[in-house]
Amino acid sequence: MKQWLLILVLISSNAFAQKNIWDENPNDSQLELDSLLVILPQSIKQERIPLLNRIAEIYWVINPDRTIEFATEALQLSLEFKNKKQEGYALINLCQGYLFNNIYDKALKLGLESLEVRKNIDDDYDLAFTLRTLGWLYYDIGYYNKALEYHVKTLKIHEKINDVQRIAYSYNSIGLTHAKKEDYYLALTFFKKSLALKKEFNKEGRIAETMKNIGICYYKLDELKLSKEFLEASLEISDKIKDNQIMVQVLNELSKVNLKLGNFNKSAQFLTKSRLIIMEFVENKEWILENDLGWSNYYYAMGDYKKALENYKKYEEARTDVFTNNESEKLTEMRILYEAERSETEIKYLEKQRNLEAQKKKYLIFGFVLLVIIGVLIIFFLRNNIKKKKAIYKQSTKLSKEKLKTQSLLRENLEHKLDFRMKELTNLALFISQRSSIYKDLVASFKRLNFSNSDQLKKDVNTLIKEYTFKFDFNEDIQKFHTNVETLQSDFLFKIKEKFPKLTEKEVQLAVQVKLKLSSKEIANLNNISLNSVEIGRHRLRKKLNLEKKDNLVKFLENI
Repeated sequence: MKQWLLILVLISSNAFAQKNIWDENPNDSQLELDSLLVILPQSIKQERIPLLNRIAEIYWVINPDRTIEFATEALQLSLEFKNKKQEGYALINLCQGYLFNNIYDKALKLGLESLEVRKNIDDDYDLAFTLRTLGWLYYDIGYYNKALEYHVKTLKIHEKINDVQRIAYSYNSIGLTHAKKEDYYLALTFFKKSLALKKEFNKEGRIAETMKNIGICYYKLDELKLSKEFLEASLEISDKIKDNQIMVQVLNELSKVNLKLGNFNKSAQFLTKSRLIIMEFVENKEWILENDLGWSNYYYAMGDYKKALENYKKYEEARTDVFTNNESEKLTEMRILYEAERSETEIKYLEKQRNLEAQKKKYLIFGFVLLVIIGVLIIFFLRNNIKKKKAIYKQSTKLSKEKLKTQSLLRENLEHKLDFRMKELTNLALFISQRSSIYKDLVASFKRLNFSNSDQLKKDVNTLIKEYTFKFDFNEDIQKFHTNVETLQSDFLFKIKEKFPKLTEKEVQLAVQVKLKLSSKEIANLNNISLNSVEIGRHRLRKKLNLEKKDNLVKFLENI
């Protein structure tokens, strides 16, 4: 019992100064929560308030309903014992609980009440926290000017108390708000200030988040190289710390950047990786929505209009559902915002309007009839418009299908032609190699003859050797083979020279022949060189391509 009392005294003396739940280690928070839940039943009356508030805070992310439950009791006790500090704490906990449950009217009301309480308490940290919470609330419902106002106030307090870490967070918040207002240059200024400070206290998750924000801004400004640089740095950090939410956002953004740069394979890889992570989320509708749009843009860029259309339909259907729900919430939030923050001038104006109510009633009937007429006309217009759009959509879909079918047939035809030419090229190479082998065997046979008996015989045989050697060196089939290689392998030649500019022409020629899966002996015959020279050439080629011994040279060349 004495141990419990000692713990309770220590907790009470610390008064549970409010922390930021996002800055804490989740495992540490869970341990603290478990301890507090054990201590709570032993506490009574006024001693319960800081315990209840801290438990409510830890429950924000874990279970917002429990936050509301514990914060409600904390508020009741703080009012009973007239503890203003804990009252402000309880109100902001309730605000967070309703905010996490997307109940914006209650969240805004409680947040504003907390602000009024905390304005009268000499605690800059608590005041800044409430201002910051309200800033994010306004940001979430789309009131960016109001959000900016609160985040700037928060920054000034953090600068006043010289809290460098939270100054960095405020810079990031202000940057995000400017980005929402499409003022990307100004947003970048704040993001870079935030990043410089965050690097000093080494919060990897925060650094990854800000790097992602900078990358998105550069993409919006069409600075693709810089965008790619910051996004890749963010991905590396978020992958290291296993922050899947940041990873998904960064992968989707990298897909956009690479698509715009023409790196289609990379774009598809990022979208695929993003999708795999998204499927691990419980609530993933909005993530899937963004991923479907990314795939639609990818297939459109690749010319696969059928798949592009399929993914866009998925995106559009999901977006309509999400938009409808959000639109309903927005209307409620705007009404709440108006009710909660209207000024004294607006109130006086409403009181004046009530005095004119009698006069307005005279026009109600006329206005109602007029609205009915307008409504009928609008419905008639919309119905006709919908019919026209349906007809246009059907015709467009039909044309798209026909176009996709035609393109598919053309592509298949080209693929068949290419396969035929590739087989023809390989057969030609084998034919040349076999004939070259015959020539070499013939020359070797003549060289083994005994010329000591007859000078004339030696002269004749040497003449034959020279004749066959001449034919071997100036073989038209070899020239034809190399010409066909340059035609059919032009794409490969361009890519390998671009990726490995230090390769010589002979090394590029060897790479093509290896890619065609010719053996070392066939390559030696084809180029009239020794088998040892081919092996040396292959070794040098692997070295210049930066390949390890375990790497397969043929597969590597096929993937270029």
